[in-house]
Amino acid sequence: MVFALAGAGAVLGAAVIPLIPQKFTAETSLYFDPRPVGASDSAQQASTAPELITTMIDSQTQILSSGKVLGRVVDALKLDQDPKFNGGATGEAAKYVAAAALAKAVQIARQASTYVVTAKVTTGDPQKSAGIANQLVTSFMAEESKAASNSYKSSNTALDTRLEDLRQQVLSAEKAVETYRADNDMVAVDGNLISDKRLTALNDLLVTAQQKTIEARARADAAGKLSFEDVVSNNPSAGATSTALSSLRQQYATMAANVGSLQSQLGARHPRLLAAKSSLESLGAEIRAELQRQMTSARADYEQAQRAEQDIAKELAVQKASQVNTSGKLVGLNELQRKATAARDLYESLLKRSGQASDAQDLSQSNIRVISEAEPPLKADGPSRKVMMIAGLIAGAMFGAGLGMAFAILLGLFRHPVIRGYFGK
Repeated sequence: MVFALAGAGAVLGAAVIPLIPQKFTAETSLYFDPRPVGASDSAQQASTAPELITTMIDSQTQILSSGKVLGRVVDALKLDQDPKFNGGATGEAAKYVAAAALAKAVQIARQASTYVVTAKVTTGDPQKSAGIANQLVTSFMAEESKAASNSYKSSNTALDTRLEDLRQQVLSAEKAVETYRADNDMVAVDGNLISDKRLTALNDLLVTAQQKTIEARARADAAGKLSFEDVVSNNPSAGATSTALSSLRQQYATMAANVGSLQSQLGARHPRLLAAKSSLESLGAEIRAELQRQMTSARADYEQAQRAEQDIAKELAVQKASQVNTSGKLVGLNELQRKATAARDLYESLLKRSGQASDAQDLSQSNIRVISEAEPPLKADGPSRKVMMIAGLIAGAMFGAGLGMAFAILLGLFRHPVIRGYFGK
């Protein structure tokens, strides 16, 4: 009996164990680059704590096996229509059942001390395992891209709303500045008040007028000190004279020399000498008249320069008095201008940030790379069919032998006189 049952168990084990369905596991690997997106290999990496990077990658690993990603895989491969995944359910329930079955078939883990995450999918079909593994990565990348796009969209919407509010604030602030200028007659040109420019111009005119007055006074004093004797004697102090006076002085010198020559040659009553003396006296009179005219003209110029200086000084005093009143109003204007400048700077900063966000969205790329795609496994999980057949043979023989021994022991016990006597009673 022992040998018979052992043989039967061996045959049964060798025949049944190989019939157990085999499992095939396909594997794909992802590399999560911790560097900023777009950074080159030689670029200096941002000083981020390794623990934080590891936590972020672990979070990405959880997303890889999340319900949304698995749902995308179910929809893409129509696993809700696969009897091995839907469990016989139909409709929307089939999708939930298929997603739950897929979650059991997927194993995701980060390799120790690396930024590499491995995704394993185990099914009874090697082609299906590889297809699901690759689709899992594709769905994960699509979900990440969608999340980034939604994030950019939400950020841009918020930025656009904020930009519009700031634009209105800038317009209001600038309008308040212009209204204040108009109400207080504070017109500005090239960023400066006209009153400030006029005050500066008047101050410059006053300095120029004072210089002209000093020069006119010097000329008037020089003309007043100039005498007939200085002119006809060719005194160096009489050098600064007019052209007409210089010409008269030359004529006088020539005529004086002629008179002296005639006096030495002719008598004192000679008609030519008398005519020469008369001409000399006429030239002297002309010189005295020219001196008087120059002195009168210099004094007139000096008085005119004084009046011009006084007029400019009066106008400057009026402008200063007006500027004192304007200075009080300028405090309010400066405050409004500061508000307008602050609003404008904030608006321009946010506008620049909005442009950078748009550029980042256009140039965005994932820092997740697929370093090995899933291939259909050539061997099933576990030992080969031959090994399983031998194992089934041995296990069946051991089970059959044990069962035969048990029957033999029980049979021996029932044949024992004591046991038979007990059952006889």
